[in-house]
Amino acid sequence: MKIKKFFIVCITAGVVLFLSIPNNAQDGHYWTQQYGTRSMLLSGSVIGGVNDLGAVYYNPARLSQIKNPAFLLSADVYEWNNLKIEDAFGNNKNASKSDFGGVPSLAAGTFKISFLENHHFAWAILLRQNQDLTLSYKDEVHDDVIENFPGEEYFGAELTQSSKGKEEWMGFSWAYPVNDKLSIGASGYLSVINQGKGNIINLQALTESSQVAIYRLNKNFSFTHYNLLWKAGLSYQAGKMLLGLTILTPSIKLKGNGNYQNELFFSGIEGISENPDAYTTSYQDKLDTKYRSPWSIGAGLTYFVGKSKIHFSSEWFSSVSKYTIMEAASHLGQSAGDTNVFKLVDEFKSVINAGVGIEIYLTNNISFYTSFSTDFSAVTDNVARFVENEAEAYNSIFKSNFYHYGGGFVLDLKGADVTLGLTYTGANLTLPRPFTFPEDSDDDIFDPYELLHAKWSRWRIVFSFSLPFLKDFQKKAEEKLGF
Repeated sequence: MKIKKFFIVCITAGVVLFLSIPNNAQDGHYWTQQYGTRSMLLSGSVIGGVNDLGAVYYNPARLSQIKNPAFLLSADVYEWNNLKIEDAFGNNKNASKSDFGGVPSLAAGTFKISFLENHHFAWAILLRQNQDLTLSYKDEVHDDVIENFPGEEYFGAELTQSSKGKEEWMGFSWAYPVNDKLSIGASGYLSVINQGKGNIINLQALTESSQVAIYRLNKNFSFTHYNLLWKAGLSYQAGKMLLGLTILTPSIKLKGNGNYQNELFFSGIEGISENPDAYTTSYQDKLDTKYRSPWSIGAGLTYFVGKSKIHFSSEWFSSVSKYTIMEAASHLGQSAGDTNVFKLVDEFKSVINAGVGIEIYLTNNISFYTSFSTDFSAVTDNVARFVENEAEAYNSIFKSNFYHYGGGFVLDLKGADVTLGLTYTGANLTLPRPFTFPEDSDDDIFDPYELLHAKWSRWRIVFSFSLPFLKDFQKKAEEKLGF
C-alpha cells in the first residue's frame, strides 16, 4: 500500500469519528434529557403522575397536587459515553472512543405569594441540549507522499473538527387546583441557544529542492438565539388513576445573530502544482438568524397498584418545514474571483415518543424504580453535513434513534429524600464510510456505497437529595418579604 493512500486515510479518520460520535448530541431528539429525581429513574414517562419538581417541565399542573414539593438543592449526575465502530476503515480494524464526567441537572424550587391563595409557583433552570465535541489529528511523514513532487518530501497535516451546542431554559411555573380532582398550570420559559461548528485543515509540503506548498482551510459558524415558549398542563385525579395532558408551543423569537468565517489559502509550486494559488477570506458577523421548534402534545397516565405505581406517557411533536437558520452574504475569492455562498438550514419530521415506568413500593422508606422510553430522531433523510463543505448545510444531522432505560432506589429519610440510580441510553448507527482503507494498491479509497456500523452508549449515575425542611426557611423569608 502506498504512503500517500495511508496518509489520506489518517487525515480522513478524524472526519469519520466526527460524523459518527453522538457525544451527548440531542439535535433532532426531544426526550434525551430527564428532569427531577424520580422522573430521571422513570425515563421521563411521568406526564400523568410526576411527583417531584420535574413537574415544572413535564406537567406544571401537578405542582398544586404534590403534597411536599421539596426544594431541589443538589443533583449530581455523572456520565460515561462510549462509541465502538466496527470495521471503521474497511480493513477489519475497529475504532473506539469514551469519556467520563459530570453533567448539569435541574435546579428548581417552589414559592408562594400570600395574596394569591391556593396558587402555586415554582422557578426552574434546566438544560435542554448540551454537546461539546472537538477532534484533532496531526502528523508528519518524510516519504514520497505526493506523486507530482519528485523524490521524497516532508509532508505534514493537521485536522480539527468541532461541534458545540447548548440550550438552556429559564422560567417560572404556575398551578391552580380548580377542585379536588382537577388542576391547571402553565410554565413560561426563556430559551437561550448557542451553537457552532468548525473545520480546520492545514497541509504543508517541503520538496527535496526546498520548495514549499501550503494549503489552509478554516471554515466555521456560530449563532446565539433567544426565544420564548410556553407549556400548559392539565392534571386530573380519578380514583386509582392520575391523568395528564400538556401542550408545548413553538418558540417565539426575541433576538438572535450569527457569525460566519471562511478562509481558504493555497500556495503551490510553479510548474509542478496542478491547482492555481488561491486566497479567499471572509468574516461576517451580526447575521440575522431564525430558529424554529415544533408544537408538542403530551398525554400521561399513572395507575396505582396498592402503594406501587405504573406510569405511561406519550408525546407527539409536529414537523418543521425546511427553513434557513442563517445565510452568509455571497463573497468573491480575492485571488480567482470565484463566488462563495453558504446557507445553514434545518428541517424536522413529525415523531411520537412513548415510555413506561414502574414504581415498586418496598417499605415505608424505600421504593424501587425501573423504566424504558423511546427517543426517535426527527432529522430527515439526505441531510448535508457541515464537514462536507457544501454551499448548504443542515444544523441537525444525527438520524439514529435512542432508547432509554432507567432504574434505582428512592430513600425517604427524615429531613431528606435521597435518590440513587443508573440510566442507560443506546443507539445503533449506520453511516456512509467517507473512505475505505485499501487492502491492495488498486483499491478505491472513496466508495459511496460503503457503510460503517457503530454502537453508542451513555451511562448516567444519578445521586441527588432534596430537603423538605428548607421550605420552613423559605416560608419565613417570604413572610419577611411580604409575600
